[in-house]
Amino acid sequence: MKTAVLLLVAAGTAKRDEDLHALAARTRTEHRPAVARSAARAAKASRLLADHGHLLPPDLREKGQDLLNEHEFRLHAALDSANPGPALAAIEKREAGYLKAFRKLGGEGAVSKARKLPKDEERTKLRATREVLFEATGIDAEEPVWGAPFRALEGLFRAGHPVSSLAEREAPMEALGVSAKFFEDGTALTKRYHVALQPPCDCWTFGRDAVIKQAKIVAKSLKAPPLVDAWLDSIEADDARKLPSVGFGVSVEDGACKLYVLNYGGHELPPLPLVDALPRTARKQDRASSVMVSVEWKFGDMKTQQMRQYAVEAASGDVSVARQTQDERFAGDELVAALDGAFGVGQSEDIAVTAPFQYDKATTPPVVAAPLAKSGLKLKRQDGNIDSNAETDAKLAALLKAPGADAWLARSRVVRHALSNVQFGEGFVTLYRHPTVFGFVDPSSAPQHLALRNALTKNTHSLRRRLSGLTACDQAEEDFIDRAVWGSNPDDSTCAQDGKNPANAGMCPQSCQDDIACMIAACSDCALVDVACDEAIDTAAYPELARHVGGDVDSYDDLDIEDVPAGKIVRLPCGDSGLFNTMNLWGPDGCKYPYYGFMPVDTLCDECSSMYAAREAVLDGLWDGPCNEDDPPGDDDSLTLPSNYPGCGCDCADFLRRDLSTACTATSCINVAQQYAPANSVCAGSDFKWDTTAAGCTDLYGTGTQFDSTWSGHACLDSTGATTVVQDASATCYQTQASISEADLVDYKANPKQCAVKPIYEEDDDDADGGSELVMSGGLVAIGLTFTGITIAAIANAVQEQCALGPTIVYEAGTTHPYYISPNLCTIGTKTFSSDKTVRDASPRKVCRKFCEAASEKGKLALKHVQGLTCYCKRR
Repeated sequence: MKTAVLLLVAAGTAKRDEDLHALAARTRTEHRPAVARSAARAAKASRLLADHGHLLPPDLREKGQDLLNEHEFRLHAALDSANPGPALAAIEKREAGYLKAFRKLGGEGAVSKARKLPKDEERTKLRATREVLFEATGIDAEEPVWGAPFRALEGLFRAGHPVSSLAEREAPMEALGVSAKFFEDGTALTKRYHVALQPPCDCWTFGRDAVIKQAKIVAKSLKAPPLVDAWLDSIEADDARKLPSVGFGVSVEDGACKLYVLNYGGHELPPLPLVDALPRTARKQDRASSVMVSVEWKFGDMKTQQMRQYAVEAASGDVSVARQTQDERFAGDELVAALDGAFGVGQSEDIAVTAPFQYDKATTPPVVAAPLAKSGLKLKRQDGNIDSNAETDAKLAALLKAPGADAWLARSRVVRHALSNVQFGEGFVTLYRHPTVFGFVDPSSAPQHLALRNALTKNTHSLRRRLSGLTACDQAEEDFIDRAVWGSNPDDSTCAQDGKNPANAGMCPQSCQDDIACMIAACSDCALVDVACDEAIDTAAYPELARHVGGDVDSYDDLDIEDVPAGKIVRLPCGDSGLFNTMNLWGPDGCKYPYYGFMPVDTLCDECSSMYAAREAVLDGLWDGPCNEDDPPGDDDSLTLPSNYPGCGCDCADFLRRDLSTACTATSCINVAQQYAPANSVCAGSDFKWDTTAAGCTDLYGTGTQFDSTWSGHACLDSTGATTVVQDASATCYQTQASISEADLVDYKANPKQCAVKPIYEEDDDDADGGSELVMSGGLVAIGLTFTGITIAAIANAVQEQCALGPTIVYEAGTTHPYYISPNLCTIGTKTFSSDKTVRDASPRKVCRKFCEAASEKGKLALKHVQGLTCYCKRR
């Protein structure tokens, strides 16, 4: 079904592209270049949507389709208008915003990565749950030591929300692998698994900070030796390099633990302590070659460890190379020959290991090689399938004749990975079900989709989706899109959810009003944003960019901003034009005109070039923004519209009456890009042009003519002969039902911390010794509730320095802030805290935070977590 939908989308976009190109051929000669350019841009956006649309949630996929439909409609309307020339010029300026929109949806620089991700509807729904772990290995995820790696994986994908059911755990199956080791004497080690906290692909990530935080919690639970902490510290500090794949493996029966680090994509390993002392493998060429290194230790031995290095044979299917490079280890080995004959050996592993050594960070110990104790083979996919297969498993069990292997193969099939590796040594063989293909991301899962966006847009440096190097205004725009479009973190904002609520149709929810005000506050006072030149990439001048060019990447603004040369970036004021673009593209329908007046009274930038650009943006918007005159957003024609609509909007008239002569003189430059472009740089794009190699600015304000008569069709403009003016202030105009709060803007500018994004991860780090605090507190409190034993629950809370109010969070439908907690008491030990007022907010976590703050004495209480409708406060 999904494939059919994608084919229909592709067919529709192809038909649209064909129609627009045909339209260019039929257009009057003087307008053909503009129409051809629009058709090319629409085709580019269509390809982007077709290439990565399957990775978008359905509503955003629809948003992309709506943008394409709107573009086609406007192009036809422009050609049918009385003045097609100015209308086409207006559309040309608007198109830059449309392509920017597709980049925000994950396109352009990200689409090349998205194309590489596998498409399989069924596998995207597979989850690594606690039930799967227990069925495959017999390990309980709540076990304080051996469940720690799995809980760390949950901690990443839980996105800060309490885990109250298996359905809430969102880790993909590809993050989990299992293995078993079988001995000649009939014994076996089957309680073994590994997790990838960071996968070896550009398919999902929660960023360096989050990954290392969870890894350190695991290391503490597994009582890891100092070298593990040293490696994690090195990865954390190496922010300039690609975050490598990081994971843990455990083997319960023999107490073995492992931290592994794997580079991928041609990126170098970070400078890990002692890693250069590892014995060389035969195939190791350099640090950027594909190689996995690990630190291995026994639980409880916090001094002694070994290091191991794995390199994989580069050429698939050549067992003879494996035999040669491993000192003829495989020579005459009947098992290898049998495996190769029955399954085909895809690749062989080249392994080197050190003897056990001690390390205390202060001294560099002697590290010597140990005799090779095992060799490994990677098996070919059977019939190209990565799924576990009962028939293949039965063949392998019969071939190995290892007692218990058939039972383990059947039990472990629940992880769905085919047998990927076989390792063997003197008297043992080890089987692995490891994922071999990554990127089966479910766009309907909010945590998975956030992780996907992080990976596609290179945001791997921090706790949540934070972009390094952005200006404050650029970051505010990203935050607004996160809050209003993606809904990445409901604890931070519920705008995305509230905006989709049918009860809010034709209205701007308070949550969205707050988010819009935060964005405006950050982008006021001529706050700057980065813009890339939209001219074609000159690979002769910038040969290092040649590797990026191809497909839909042909201009500098197609690149990720960090890849754009400094001379092709201009940092200029966002201004009112930037606000119009952001709101028109990303604002919820109910937060646009004519329903909601998002324009503040004061301009976002009072400089001449910015004000002139904003006026042009309003006039060029045709039907958008404050001058929306007859086309309300959305498809619901039954919504209540303001009195006097359609017609001139009061905000539009007020805006157009702004006197530019207060900021402009005859010699003022009105090309904002020219005014702010870096010295000795040139851009000859369609949307942006500047040349600072020459003296002065050629685009001057001059006589300051307010309006060209070609715009007299706007409802707020009146024409008298060749003169066009704004209608008189006494004329009738429509007023939106709600408008931006000027008081909030003043408050947010003075106290910007109110707008700071609330982090997804708020769990404490002090719970690593006995499992996660969520699991422990949830389990102990559950015991108290099950046996109605108030004393047991009270002891649990006292031990953890928390107080529980629950279930005390009440939900009241039909209100902006539906969750509330009435006045209540909160006791920790012998101290009782109390609140004397009812607190309300948009989510259980937010209202719990408010209660803890209201009940605290001089700020001594803070939110710990929420479980179900129970609120937990803790001492600060």
